Amino acid sequence: MKTLFVVSEKKVDDHVGEEYDYILQVDDEPTTDNIQELANRVRTKIRSLWMEQEEDDDRRVVCHLDAASPFNAMLIDLQLILNEEEDIVIELPYLPEGERIPGDPEARALIEKIGSKG
Repeated sequence: MKTLFVVSEKKVDDHVGEEYDYILQVDDEPTTDNIQELANRVRTKIRSLWMEQEEDDDRRVVCHLDAASPFNAMLIDLQLILNEEEDIVIELPYLPEGERIPGDPEARALIEKIGSKG
């Protein structure tokens, strides 16, 4: 198992002392201009952490989040897409069990946007 922490720039100091395999610092508020670039960065890091575990019996990437809601939508989308396309197992322990798609209309729109460009 590998861990990824996606954290906004303004929240980094709130997590001093916490340990993750990789910490990916992202913009506090993503824009439509940079959201695809950010999604690509997250996707690339998840793939990298997955590949590091080729011989591991407990092969999965556990993603933690303390960033704006579009990043939640992004991780949910990547969890579905990467599992379907590449058999990558991503866990999102911060979500209540069974919750995959948020009710927030902005988050749903982002899921559609990322999915159509992936």
